[in-house]
Amino acid sequence: MDKLILGVDAGNYKGKVAGVYGVDSFKTNICNWFERDVDETFGPDDMEFEINGRKGYAGTIAMYEDEFGDGATYGDTKAHEDTKIRILLAIYRYTKKYCPDAKRIYLVTGQPINRHKDEEKTKIINMLIGYYDFSVNGQRVRFAIEDVKVAPEGSAAFWSTPATDMKIIDVGSGTVNLASIIDKKHIHKSSGTMNTGIETLRNKNDYEALARAIYQQATKLKWKNTDVVFTCGGVAEIITPYLKKHFYDAIPMQPKLKREFDTIQVPPTYANAVGFYNLARGVFK
Repeated sequence: MDKLILGVDAGNYKGKVAGVYGVDSFKTNICNWFERDVDETFGPDDMEFEINGRKGYAGTIAMYEDEFGDGATYGDTKAHEDTKIRILLAIYRYTKKYCPDAKRIYLVTGQPINRHKDEEKTKIINMLIGYYDFSVNGQRVRFAIEDVKVAPEGSAAFWSTPATDMKIIDVGSGTVNLASIIDKKHIHKSSGTMNTGIETLRNKNDYEALARAIYQQATKLKWKNTDVVFTCGGVAEIITPYLKKHFYDAIPMQPKLKREFDTIQVPPTYANAVGFYNLARGVFK
């Protein structure tokens, strides 16, 4: 099968991918290339790449070796080159792991709710569609991204565990998305994005302060402390107890992924990726 449909959550801390064969994740740090004196292994996701003339390292190695910070571009938009590299590497990893013959890629990826505008979505789509020929770890990689759709982060996680109504707190490394879904429709006036996340906190372990800030933002959107709230993102299970001090019914999401022959439950960190994939399956039949 040379056609592959994917949901790709190109996070600033970790990339998550969902498809018919299962899921995958990797550290999304990126740093400039340099000649290494010692070929040290930092993690199973270490990658040395050359893409469109840009040489660098990605994965755990970039987290340790980055000269200028933590190798992540933060902000409330994904329309930038680092997102492109992360998505290309995500496709490389997924196809290598599950389906090396896949050469025609169709995907849904995400954009924070506040910047889910036509102009920003078009930038991402135009940035990604095309034929690619690059190298990773000395291996030549070739495939074509034939079509792309962009869904709102947080809100799209709804489609990983469909219901009728849902309030979702999607805690990421650079943003927190608050999504309100009523009758399976995204409600703009009670949804939004905080331009902060776990990796942008002064104290990255201060979950109590972040939970309090999330609640304060949620009250501006007219959320109530009696609302049932579903959490997702990489720290969903860690931050939920802190959120329960404000939302009494805060629950980590339990995404369901329909694979080729079965359905499995995956951790809440994959909620957006699974939601993107389920949307992609509907769009790219």
